[in-house]
Amino acid sequence: MAIETFLWRTQGVPEGSFNQRVRTAQFGDGYKQVAGDGINHETQSWPLTFQGLEKEMMPILAFIRRHTTKSCQWTPPYGVVGLWRVSADSVKAVPVGGNVMSVSFTFEQSFKP
Repeated sequence: MAIETFLWRTQGVPEGSFNQRVRTAQFGDGYKQVAGDGINHETQSWPLTFQGLEKEMMPILAFIRRHTTKSCQWTPPYGVVGLWRVSADSVKAVPVGGNVMSVSFTFEQSFKP
């Protein structure tokens, strides 16, 4: 099965987090040795919010609900295309008023589909 691509442009000013998993060894003389923990020791996460007409937001909501357990392709701001999964507990849909709704979620970097 082909990997889907998230094609919607981000709205607002998204703020990504770059989390690094490291191992440290502290010695008695004060020296500390630090190394990355594993082959993919840095991961990114990007909380995103989209707001617009309900008919425009429903396809986004459907897409992100499909990608809590399987990866999709997405290019973060100033980044390179990669594999991403939606954090399962981050999906929110808020009716703003009239036919307008807001959809928010967090993309977490993944390394396998």
